[in-house]
Amino acid sequence: MKNMFHRISEWLGMRIAALSLTLAVAGGIGLLGGPGAGEARGQTKGPKAVRRAAAPKFTASDIKGVYFEDIFDGKVLAGDRPANFGAAVAASAGQAAGGGGGAAAGGATSAGGGGGGWSKLISAATIEDEVKTLKQMVDKSVTTPTDFAGKGYKEARRNFMMLGMLFGIIGEYDGEVRWKPLAPTARDLFARTSSNAKVGTQQVYNEAKLRKTDLEDLLNGSLAVAANSEAKAAWGTVCDRSPLMQRLEMGLEPRLQQWTASKSEFNGKKAEILKEAELFVVMGHVLMQDGLDDADDAEYKTFCDMLKKAALEVVDAVKLGNDEGARQAVGKISKSCADCHDKYR
Repeated sequence: MKNMFHRISEWLGMRIAALSLTLAVAGGIGLLGGPGAGEARGQTKGPKAVRRAAAPKFTASDIKGVYFEDIFDGKVLAGDRPANFGAAVAASAGQAAGGGGGAAAGGATSAGGGGGGWSKLISAATIEDEVKTLKQMVDKSVTTPTDFAGKGYKEARRNFMMLGMLFGIIGEYDGEVRWKPLAPTARDLFARTSSNAKVGTQQVYNEAKLRKTDLEDLLNGSLAVAANSEAKAAWGTVCDRSPLMQRLEMGLEPRLQQWTASKSEFNGKKAEILKEAELFVVMGHVLMQDGLDDADDAEYKTFCDMLKKAALEVVDAVKLGNDEGARQAVGKISKSCADCHDKYR
């Protein structure tokens, strides 16, 4: 009997020792990062806060000189910008915003740079819109012989010359644009009447009335096409410098300068600024064409080129939403005109 009790005691001792060892191991696991008693009861601890260094603060003077204020100031980049600079930047901005790409992201169809074809200087939308605007202006300037003899003939001369210029561009346009088959005929008709409208006689009034009807027929698609009209314009017979200068004056102070005078003005007139700037681009370009006054004068062509490039900068600024850039570029246009007038008036 004693042997039996002795064996039972030994067995119980071994079981108790085994149980103690199991508890000790479990407790050790908890100490090493396993789930502890508190966590078993649902009492979890949050992550320990990490202390980080405060972000540095910079003032305008700290970063002055780190970035170029104007990479197109002639000191950083030399030569002309890429022909499609504005469109490429607008496309890049549209892609970055997840809006796709191309000029459609900025709502415009023209490219910002110079060189190449007319589509690099002015959009088809601007051409078509300005032709329709000029139609309304012709209707107001060609009314009665008396009004025409007063100041109507001067307005008609400028309006018909602008129409001649635009249809000259349409005839040579390297893209899709309305009225292209009719453009050479329309260009020659409007250019001839503009040239004759230096006086307000009855004969010139009658001719202007015919052009007024032709313009209406053209917009309706019923203008008869002349068989001998060349697609390429002879710019010296299409445009004259004086009416072009008048049109530039009309577009500078009361339009571009006013529309870019403040951020709010700029934001409210972006479409108008873009259209006017593109017209300034092509007028600057046309003023340098063979046959126009002083087009063979290197200094005069430099002023015209300054006008054209500054207008292109306005186009780029509008596409990028840069009101300050547009304001500075309009200032360059004003300076190029003033410097040119000091020399050639």
